Amino acid sequence: MKAINTIVLALIAIGAAMPAAAQPGRLYDKDVKQLLDQTKQSYERYWDALDNQVKNTTFKGPAGEFIVKRIDEDYRKTIDTARERFGGNSSAGTEVTAILREAGRTQVYVDEKGSAMKGASEWQAHATLLGQLAAQYGGTYPPAANQVLSRHTDMEVVSAATAIEAYSKQLAGALENALKKDKATPEAARKAMVADVKRVGDTAKQLGSAVKDAKPATAQVQTLADQVKKVQDAIGASSAAAAVTGQLGRLNAPLGVITSAFGLK
Repeated sequence: MKAINTIVLALIAIGAAMPAAAQPGRLYDKDVKQLLDQTKQSYERYWDALDNQVKNTTFKGPAGEFIVKRIDEDYRKTIDTARERFGGNSSAGTEVTAILREAGRTQVYVDEKGSAMKGASEWQAHATLLGQLAAQYGGTYPPAANQVLSRHTDMEVVSAATAIEAYSKQLAGALENALKKDKATPEAARKAMVADVKRVGDTAKQLGSAVKDAKPATAQVQTLADQVKKVQDAIGASSAAAAVTGQLGRLNAPLGVITSAFGLK
């Protein structure tokens, strides 16, 4: 029976801990919320497995007294606060940071006691989930010193994609007007540059729809980044560069949000 339980815990840590993600790497908000829920559930399994004598213990150390039951209460509240805070335009980065920080106290204790301790395997399953959660915020578990977590929500990504779509339309119009004034630019070249700008808007629109529907989007993010670079390089080398600098520059901030959200450089 113990062997079966161990296998189940391993599956929880490796498999069930990975929600139905839209793509490897970045999870969508609904999946991160699921990960937070699994974090709570896995901690409850650890607490249930812990020896009752340990639950009622008070430890004394250089930093003062540590009452195990109080640590448990505080940690549960921290997890619940993150779960309540997460959603919409809030990624609950501060609250998730608190989860990882507070988990460190129990992590030290479990590491000291070793794998023979009651609840050690359950804690390891919990710690695996914490590592996956931290990764969604660009961090690690156990957390590095002065680790700062951040994550762009789906809503922020969609808003950024919508902005690029709108800016590309403005840029396409301004670019066409500027190039028409330059008689040295062949008509075919002018049309090709404007078409490239419009493609940026089309890709941004497709990306926004994919994120809304929680569909794979990493490839579209890379395509969008490549398209923007192509447009910026081409316009920068053209006679229209000075006339459309403002419109061209507006693409940078929303593109930065998107590439950051998906972990692209």
